[in-house]
Formats: sequence, C-alpha cells, structure tokens
Amino acid sequence: MRRASTRTQQTGVSLLEALFSLLVLSVGVAATGHLHRHLETHADIARQRSEAVRLAQEDLEAARLFGSPAATDVRSVQDSAALRLNTTFELTRQIDTNEATAAPFRSATVAVVWHARDGSSQQTVLASAITDQDPAFSGALTLIASAQAGAAGRSSAIPPGLHTVDDRRSAFKPTPGATVAFVVDNASARVVEQCTDVPAEVRSEDLKAEHLTHCAEFKALLLSGVVRFSGSNPPDALAANDTPLALALSVGLPGMVSPASPWCHAEARKTVVYRAADGVHREAVALEATPASLGVTDWQDTGERYTAYRCVVAAAGDPPRWSGQSTVVPLGWEIGNAPTQRKVCRYVNDSDGSGAIDRNDEHPSVYREVDRALLQQNFLVMRGDLACPQAAAATIDPLAPGSTASVATVQHQP
Repeated sequence: MRRASTRTQQTGVSLLEALFSLLVLSVGVAATGHLHRHLETHADIARQRSEAVRLAQEDLEAARLFGSPAATDVRSVQDSAALRLNTTFELTRQIDTNEATAAPFRSATVAVVWHARDGSSQQTVLASAITDQDPAFSGALTLIASAQAGAAGRSSAIPPGLHTVDDRRSAFKPTPGATVAFVVDNASARVVEQCTDVPAEVRSEDLKAEHLTHCAEFKALLLSGVVRFSGSNPPDALAANDTPLALALSVGLPGMVSPASPWCHAEARKTVVYRAADGVHREAVALEATPASLGVTDWQDTGERYTAYRCVVAAAGDPPRWSGQSTVVPLGWEIGNAPTQRKVCRYVNDSDGSGAIDRNDEHPSVYREVDRALLQQNFLVMRGDLACPQAAAATIDPLAPGSTASVATVQHQP
C-alpha cells in the first residue's frame, strides 16, 4: 500500500520586503519628528512674540508718561520671562524729536528683536504717537474746572486723591490718622457732609460707607492746586522741580460770615514710575515715601517735586458761595523782594481771551462769588529779587491740534 505524503506550505516576508517596510516606517518617524520640531519652534516663537509685544507696549507707555525716557534707546532685556523663553530680547526705541514739527504729537517706534530656537531672527515693531506735553505743564496751566460729570457720574471737578465710596459720594480725611472725614457729592463736587468718629487707622483711600455713619450736613467747596519751587535765574516756570520748602495755605474771607473756618492741608510730593503686574504706573507719593509704601521693590524717580494742597472752604447759601483770597504761608523762610527771600507768583491762564484774569478758574488775586470746586490753582515760589516769568505759549489740549494758550505767572506775594 502506498502512503500519501503531506506537505506543509510555509509563507513569510522576504528580506527585501522587510527592508522596504523599515524604510517606510523610518520616513514616517522622521516626518513626525520634523513636524513636532516645527510645531514646537512655532509655539516658542508665538510665546516669544507675545512677550516682545508686552515689552514694546510697556516701553511705549513709559514714554507716554514722560518718565525721562531717552528719545533713542537700545537695551537688552533679560528678565525672568525672557529666561523662561530661552532668549534675550533687544529693545530699540526711536522717538521723533524734530523741533520744527508743529504737530502736538510725536511719532514713536519700538522694535524688539530676538533669536528663536531654530536660530532665525525674529522682530516685533509697534508704532504709536505720544503727546509732546511734559507733566511740568500740570503746574503751569490753570485748567478750567468743569462741573460736568465724568466716568460713572463723578464730576471732573473733583480733585485727585478723593476716594469713591459709592455711585453718589466720594470721601477723604483731612490728614492721615484723623477721626474726621468730609463727604463730597460726585455730581456737583461740593462737600455735603462732615463725619466724625471715623477710625483713625482707616486711610482715606480705604474709606467705606460703614465708616461714615456719624455725619452732619456741611456745606463747603474745594480749592486745590500745587506749589512749585524754582531757584534758578531766570526762574523756570515750566520745570520748577526744586525741593519744596515747608509751607501752609491760608484762605481769608474778609467781610464774609462763614459757618466754619477754612481748612487747608499741604503735603510735599514727588512723582515716581514703577512696573506692576498690570503694567506701568505713574504715582504722586509723599516726598519721604519709599517703594515699600506702594508694595513694590523699586521705582523710577522722575525728579518732579512740588507741594500739593487742598482747602475746604465752608460757605452758606444755595448753592453755597464764598469770596476771598488764598495765600502761601512760609514756615521757616521769608516772603519778600530780597535775594535771600522768596516771591510767590500765581500761574494764571486767560482762558476766555478777555485780556484780564477776571474769572475764578483763571486764578485771580481775589476770588469772588465762588460757587464750585476750583482745581489747578497753582503757585510758583522763586527768588525774591527776580520778576515772575512772563507769558509763554503752551499746548493745553494735546488731542486738539493747535490748541494753545498764553500761560503766564503774575506776582501774588508780597
């Protein structure tokens, strides 16, 4: 008998096929790796570009603040953010300084350059316009105090430093540590109440409705401004930033029956610029203040010095009115016409073009029938043997091209 043989058919992959499959797999892995590196590089560039835009915006904001930025500046930025992004940013600022240009704005360009992970050079450029008005003009100009309501119904005639309590009221303490506070109506900018038993440890900027419970009606109007000092010859009215001398402000009300004596508070201040998490800030702080008072580690001192004052002038009537004169009271120095003495000049602004300083908001020698808050009633203290600086053209509204006025000082004391 014949036995049938069985054969098993075997199948497999040839060496050639295996090599081809390996080649296809290698190409796929290489393509995937290349795509991953490409996406990672572009993600890095996107993060770096965001940081570059932030740096450029902060530099532009600092330039707008006139915190003494150079018109042309090139510097490297390698802060904690740059270190996290594995690069160093180089910032270049260029501000148009063409004095022949009459426009109220100057063009500003900030470019930030850095190198990406792949070695390519990247760049972000921001262009903007900044006003050609230095903050020193704030001491030289007597701005018209408008009673119109500003943001959130708060009158633009309310001076800086008054804390908003609610939609209707603002409040402030006359001095740090005081147990008295004044309440100001946001719509009219008039003082309407005087509150007692306010906790001494509560600061003006922290006042809340719960602190203003023992209040009585009190009719008064605010008078505020700054006193600047210039010891140069001739005096510089637009850049008077000498260290302030000790002084007080007084408001005389001859022939007027007032329900209470006028109260004034004066404080020497400086202006600083600092960077916080939400951007660049410009603040007026007490002359002896340190960065810790604002909760920061460092700030840039702009060199601006002045004494800020605020007076509460009690008045009768509806609306309340007062007439009188404000004067600078020297503490430890003398007012007179000798070189060793000081002369007090008023910053004035003939805003209505009448040829005379005859309106209360123009800072006259004597106020008459004042019925609203007065801002920017500023003074200049200078050498007693020199004449008060005369008129000079100055821009009063950077948003309105050609908006200029004749700004001058006139002798006030002696």
